[in-house]
Amino acid sequence: MRRRRKTVSRRAEPGRAKSAYRAAVAALRAADGAWLRAYRAKDAKKAAAFYDKEGAMLAPNRPNLAGRSRLSRFIAQSFTLRDYKISWRPRKVDVARSGELGYTSGRYRMSFRDASGKKISDTGKYLMVWRKQRAGTWKVLFDMSNSDKPR
Repeated sequence: MRRRRKTVSRRAEPGRAKSAYRAAVAALRAADGAWLRAYRAKDAKKAAAFYDKEGAMLAPNRPNLAGRSRLSRFIAQSFTLRDYKISWRPRKVDVARSGELGYTSGRYRMSFRDASGKKISDTGKYLMVWRKQRAGTWKVLFDMSNSDKPR
């Protein structure tokens, strides 16, 4: 006779309702999607506004970028690249038990044309750590990515 194992959600702990957890994950996923729309609209100021006041971008082969004004300038510079396109898709979204931190993780794709007109493409993976603000919105605390391409 085969015994059935009782399935228990790791989120079903005392003091934490499943619906609150699902709502937090949905809000974080929505924030991630809104951030991508700001990038697709090439709105550097709006894209940088998704960073926490202590937010930082840990981009490959670059020093850490921190502060919204530095981040906004870096993002705006990216948007000046000819035919610049970026997209990402979170495959994992989760929120800490405290509800104060969360993350999105997935794959990205980026392309642009260099000065000679040659198309430069990159794909890779990313991890974004988000912090919930007092107003209930989510802001990026750490933005980290790395390419799948060999150096």
